[in-house]
Amino acid sequence: MKVDNIYFSNTNLFSALVIDFIENKENTKSFYNYNNTSFDIELCIEHKKNENIDRELLASAIQHQYQHISDKVVLVDENIELLKLDNSFCIVTAHQLNVFTGPLYYIYKIAQTIATCHQLKQQYSNYNFIPIYWMGSEDHDFAEINHINLFNKKIEWNDAQSGATGIFSTENILLLIDEIKNILGEQTYTSEIIQLFKDAYAQENLTKATRFLVNKLFGNYGLVVVDGNDSVFKKQFSNIMLDDLKNHNAFRLVEQTNKALTEHNYKSQATVREINLFYLKDNLRERIVFDADKNTYQVLNTTITFTEEQIQTELNTHPERFSPNVILRPLFQQKILPSIAYIGGAGEIAYWLQLKTTFEFYKINFPILLLRNSALLLTENINKRIEKLNLNIIDFFADVDVIKRKYIDGFNQFDIAEEKENMLAQFKSIQSKIDGIDSSLVGFLGAEQNKLEKSLETIEAKVLKSLKQKNENSLNQIEKVYQQIFPNQNLQEREENFSVYYAKYGQSFIDNLIKNFDVFNQQFLIISLD
Repeated sequence: MKVDNIYFSNTNLFSALVIDFIENKENTKSFYNYNNTSFDIELCIEHKKNENIDRELLASAIQHQYQHISDKVVLVDENIELLKLDNSFCIVTAHQLNVFTGPLYYIYKIAQTIATCHQLKQQYSNYNFIPIYWMGSEDHDFAEINHINLFNKKIEWNDAQSGATGIFSTENILLLIDEIKNILGEQTYTSEIIQLFKDAYAQENLTKATRFLVNKLFGNYGLVVVDGNDSVFKKQFSNIMLDDLKNHNAFRLVEQTNKALTEHNYKSQATVREINLFYLKDNLRERIVFDADKNTYQVLNTTITFTEEQIQTELNTHPERFSPNVILRPLFQQKILPSIAYIGGAGEIAYWLQLKTTFEFYKINFPILLLRNSALLLTENINKRIEKLNLNIIDFFADVDVIKRKYIDGFNQFDIAEEKENMLAQFKSIQSKIDGIDSSLVGFLGAEQNKLEKSLETIEAKVLKSLKQKNENSLNQIEKVYQQIFPNQNLQEREENFSVYYAKYGQSFIDNLIKNFDVFNQQFLIISLD
């Protein structure tokens, strides 16, 4: 792999808030605690040490979650044991349970989490850094996780199950694997990835299947997979959940932060609610709201209601039935884990920046926020086609029509701007000469100038049309390259699935990502394969 960089600000793909954050602009500094560099690690560690994290309970709960993994990697076991030590800290990423890992950036986030731990261990050898993937098993947005795209073909898992996706049976997802195999074709590692998918989704539910799959891909690097949907963890978070039910402090604090963001012309990423909890039971995950008229708590779209006393009893007895939303989930994972840094995409970083004062209120250390590298994978074939077109990869981070115009301009000897400037100079010269002879001719002269300008524009249009016809093949090549780089006019990493590359390169594809990713290099990566 050969890696080049583009500044995020030059891609035209990221919000002003995220760009200003990674560039440490003054406007953003009130929304986070630490700079997004490795140099604030020890300061963050010192602050995190002040929290009373039950490390023994944490390790025990995670070991219990791994019970169905019969061939757990030794390094994973060692890292879980290391969590018991006071000098061990986590680097965390989180994501939903996308089937077959979903889009490429799912793999990128985990690879970068592992790579970051390696980097930090070299810099701070007296600490242990444990890579954590926090599974979003409680999420209920099935439509967001139920498909992958392979060579612009959508492979979709249609299912009528409801509630938290982590408990979904994976029985009928196996039907999709043969379809994936046919699309990937007979490549060097096709059979290997297909067998891995079959073994993973033979597990009884999506949570177990995802842990199995991710463990197979990343276990040799010691990645620890954590499921937050655990009564042991929820019990430790129950005081904050109770406060959210009764006092709505997160709502108050995040609204204040949202106002401050607006004052700096930034947009809020996530919506905060008075109650930021779902009720989770069987095939149900619905929002909890408070009905002030009836003085009761209502689970939306159900007949389930609680008095204040009843909902407190329910929380104490069954904390696992309460599920934090996007606002409380970051606090939940930071409350449970000895985490010092979170690695997320642009949208994630944006909503974490809404939460600093909420973390402070609940006395949970707000971690270092690290924007994951976005990456574009280029095959040797694509690189050759770009080079043949005499274009650079940065040229393709624009609208395709702009790219085509730039290409055509390289052949265009007719510069209308220059011609107009010359014409204007001539008309000014003529005007100065005739003004003293007959001022009535000035209006006539202006009309003639307008006619000539329109004639020049007509000539330019005809010249461009002719150049487009002569370069039709090249313009078609630009279109094809653009579609490969931005499939469906979206970032490649948001459309393609890693299996396309695994089928060709095998585990070395994962290994090379980990080797080349550097989350502290806050730039967009261009990775040339082959």
